[in-house]
Amino acid sequence: MKPENCAYCGDLTDMPFECNYCKDPFCSEHRLPEEHRCVKLTQIRAKRFGQKRVIRDGGPNKPGFFKRMFGKFKD
Repeated sequence: MKPENCAYCGDLTDMPFECNYCKDPFCSEHRLPEEHRCVKLTQIRAKRFGQKRVIRDGGPNKPGFFKRMFGKFKD
């Protein structure tokens, strides 16, 4: 393998990793699709799982986890 620049940070790496989704070269730090914010991964997930998003905090009117847990200790 020839040295290449990481497509995310631009660092020269002797052993580049190729992303399975976008096929760009990345350093060891950015080799995972989540680490280099792979656009293709987002498209594949949207196609496979639909555009539905998980509401993790229970909605806009419900306080978040930390507010529920630590809100008791404010005073």
